Amino acid sequence: MSQAYDRNRLVELFGGDAATVAEIEREFLDAARDAQDEIRGTDDLETIARAAHRVKGASGMIGALALGRVADAVERAARARDLAGVRGLDEALTLEVARVAAQAGADQARGFSITVAE
Repeated sequence: MSQAYDRNRLVELFGGDAATVAEIEREFLDAARDAQDEIRGTDDLETIARAAHRVKGASGMIGALALGRVADAVERAARARDLAGVRGLDEALTLEVARVAAQAGADQARGFSITVAE
């Protein structure tokens, strides 16, 4: 299975400090989980669309392509006023957030060595 996100992209954006990259990963996961809770906790399609849009943008920034695609689908469904479609994407959204969390946890548990090319 492919990686859930591109950790090297984080290194490019934020530098090679492992603690900084780990903090960015935690912040991303907190934001993604908050948005997921927001999406689940309301039937307001505008709120859902905004939450999904935030996840889509943040996912693009860290190279979480599959999560970004699911968030985009949620956003499009919400903008199309398709609440059933939004709800139908919940499992995929949950899976992709979990994949990012698992990769981040595995990388941190392994003491992922970050080197920056000179």
